[in-house]
Amino acid sequence: MENYAELFLSDEALTEGLTDEEARELLSWLLGLAEETDEAHLPHLKRLGQEVARLSRDYGVPVDELIALVELAWGEAPPPALRA
Repeated sequence: MENYAELFLSDEALTEGLTDEEARELLSWLLGLAEETDEAHLPHLKRLGQEVARLSRDYGVPVDELIALVELAWGEAPPPALRA
């Protein structure tokens, strides 16, 4: 777990321009995903986190909504905020 955390925490692009709450949410989500995958996928998760942060900064979309959209695309149950 420490290796995953170190990888994500050392990348300033993951949290640059995000509020503390959004940064915590993004890092928490990425760490949870990292625990469920093998080491070969960590660079992809890091890139995914960078893109979520960029979209949030550039377009003002809350991080939690972007995470929900990614999870929805992965086929997971939509969160309450996205249910019709």
